[in-house]
Amino acid sequence: MEIKDEETLKLSYYDFEPFCKWKREEGHDILEVHLQDFQKQQLRVQIKELGVVTITGERPLDDTHWCRFNKQIKIPKNCKTNEIRAKFSGGILHVVVPKKTPAFPAELSSAENITTSTSMPSNYLFGTLELNTKLALQVAGMLAVVVAFGAYAYKYCHCDHVET
Repeated sequence: MEIKDEETLKLSYYDFEPFCKWKREEGHDILEVHLQDFQKQQLRVQIKELGVVTITGERPLDDTHWCRFNKQIKIPKNCKTNEIRAKFSGGILHVVVPKKTPAFPAELSSAENITTSTSMPSNYLFGTLELNTKLALQVAGMLAVVVAFGAYAYKYCHCDHVET
């Protein structure tokens, strides 16, 4: 029994970060985690509160060396966390994250016909369909300061010009 305890004390771990890739699809997103040389029994996928998926795994390299990883992924709010599924095949762990369906699909489908880009300045300031009121108030406040400064500068520049 003492020999076994001494052996467990001599274990060393190699921590690594697995390669991950997201595939975005219409009804769901898929996270692919590349885990060559792992077996299904050596992996664990857990969904924790606040929409965090934790993926862990460890496997032996030899008698005293193991490799392991611990990956945490924050799931977007527009996803159904209670329907997340995982499948391991061919050395790749597929974590399927279903998206919530919109409340008004008829309105959404008509809005999808309008092509918009978030890189356009108007969409950055106002969003694609709704006004960002906080940003609009900041822009209006800055505009008021610029107009007040311009009026002040015009008045004093104009008066200096008349006196000379």
